[in-house]
Amino acid sequence: PAISTCKGHWLAIRKGPKTAYAQWEDAGPFRTDHWQYVFGNERPKTNMNQGAGLDVSPAVRDYLGMRPTDVTDWKFVEFKDVPVGPWSKLGDNNPFVMNSRHGTSALVEGKQAPSNVLPR
Repeated sequence: PAISTCKGHWLAIRKGPKTAYAQWEDAGPFRTDHWQYVFGNERPKTNMNQGAGLDVSPAVRDYLGMRPTDVTDWKFVEFKDVPVGPWSKLGDNNPFVMNSRHGTSALVEGKQAPSNVLPR
């Protein structure tokens, strides 16, 4: 089976003044070969999902207050640059969760969330 180079990597997803952080889970179902969009500067190609270039989880959607066809900006970020927030509480492959299960925090240097990131 193919191995994803993106799975588990962190994204900063911004809509207006709010930013959410999430881990990349998978690609598809419409486009899985458009690396020029993911790693370059191209716009997403037309697809059957109303042109979506990024599908987000319900948690990200709700945190950002998104409607079905809202536009966001997103970028890859390093884990060390991800502030503690709602995204640090769930997920089997989430380093925040794994570190708390093992009682370690040495891998993570806690950062204050930017002022535009509101805790729930």
